Amino acid sequence: MSSILSDSLLFWRPELALAAGSLLSLLLGAWGRPSRAAIATAWLTVFATAFLLAAAPGPSSAALFFDMIVIDPFASAFRWLALVTTAIVLLMVVGSRDGTEPERGEYAGLVLMVGLGLMLMAQANNLLMAYVAVELVSLSSYLLVGFADDARGREAALKYLFFGALSSGVMLFGMSLLFGLTGELGFLGLLQAASGWPAQPPSIVMLSILLILVGVAFKISLVPFHMWTPDVYEGAPVPVTALLSVGPKAAALALLVRMVAALAPAWPTLGPVLIGLTVLTMTFGNLVALVQTNVKRLFAYSTIGQVGYLLIGLVVQSPAGLQGMILYLIAYLFMNLGAFACLAWVVQETGRESLDAFNGLGRRSPVLAFLLAVFLLSLAGIPPLFGFIGKFYLFGAAIQTNHVVLAVAGAVNSAIALYYYVKLIRQMYLATEDAPITPRGTLPLKIAAGICAVATIGFGIFPALILAWLPQATQINLL
Repeated sequence: MSSILSDSLLFWRPELALAAGSLLSLLLGAWGRPSRAAIATAWLTVFATAFLLAAAPGPSSAALFFDMIVIDPFASAFRWLALVTTAIVLLMVVGSRDGTEPERGEYAGLVLMVGLGLMLMAQANNLLMAYVAVELVSLSSYLLVGFADDARGREAALKYLFFGALSSGVMLFGMSLLFGLTGELGFLGLLQAASGWPAQPPSIVMLSILLILVGVAFKISLVPFHMWTPDVYEGAPVPVTALLSVGPKAAALALLVRMVAALAPAWPTLGPVLIGLTVLTMTFGNLVALVQTNVKRLFAYSTIGQVGYLLIGLVVQSPAGLQGMILYLIAYLFMNLGAFACLAWVVQETGRESLDAFNGLGRRSPVLAFLLAVFLLSLAGIPPLFGFIGKFYLFGAAIQTNHVVLAVAGAVNSAIALYYYVKLIRQMYLATEDAPITPRGTLPLKIAAGICAVATIGFGIFPALILAWLPQATQINLL
């Protein structure tokens, strides 16, 4: 047993560093130390984790902690996704003005804790470990949403807590039901048990699987489990909204991919349900976004629509689809976090989140307006930006597997989304400003937006830098 634990800890050094750094940052903030010490600790943790990830063994797979966690090329890709997301959000936290001086240390520590949970969600190889990972992300997120000490933030955190507790309870009931039916918690054991099911699995089995999927659907804002998203996005601080829009979505999709692989024999029955929800999610999100006047709510519904595109990569059940999903997740990471960095830049200067806060931004701050326009056009899928490459591969995978309806639905919804993205661009360049305040922004916000812009433009023009790595990143093992 000691040998298994020591070997597992050796492979899990990046996560151990992230856990230690997050706890230390939280303690420094709780003890009332100056936030500079906690922020410096958080950044040292990010760099140490990146170094340990770079020094980790190659693409081979390993089962850790009694097969409850698996480190394979797929999990390794999401380790980096989680870390990059955490680093960019941390830049936004440093550049924002949320919270008092001591609280900012706790703010950074909770962001690191969410990053750890995201890694764990992508590595979970067991139903209980999946639940622990989801709850680690959820509990930290509840605190972050209510971090801004105002009525709107407290209301958002309370709604998030209630919806999250309900979905977690439903998911845990589904897991206990599936365990009672199969006697297995590990994903490999579930796959072996599922292999003995008839072509049409019993209704009680499908009910248990659907209950588990409810919890995952809540994390990715899949319609009709999206109800919390607009209110929580509006009430949370901008860096937290940015984190929720990317990190938990990516990690929950990774967990969903593993669960679908473990329950593959049930896919003929489950697949049509998820395909229908995919079309419903992208259509609902984009249509409701058309009428939003608050930018954070607009991005909330935009996120719901984007989740619909990402699900195409899962439901087509092909290697090309999985590669397209990971590619678009990388693109979505940079273009969405970049858009939120620009939003934070505007909100902290104007104090407003409405569309009219962006009136005349092209004249007041040309660089900021240009960066935001790049991110919006990439989200819409306009070439030669990174978002176009991701959508091209996703929709292409749907066509290759004869899911033409999904490709058509994605293309139509991209056209709908273009309207509200261009509407915001029109506000920046054609509308007359009411209050000519020039958003100056802080250096960390500028760095975050700049990194995202370079990636969005650079990977769009030179996609080969990413494409050559994708086949390796899609190797999944249920050890």
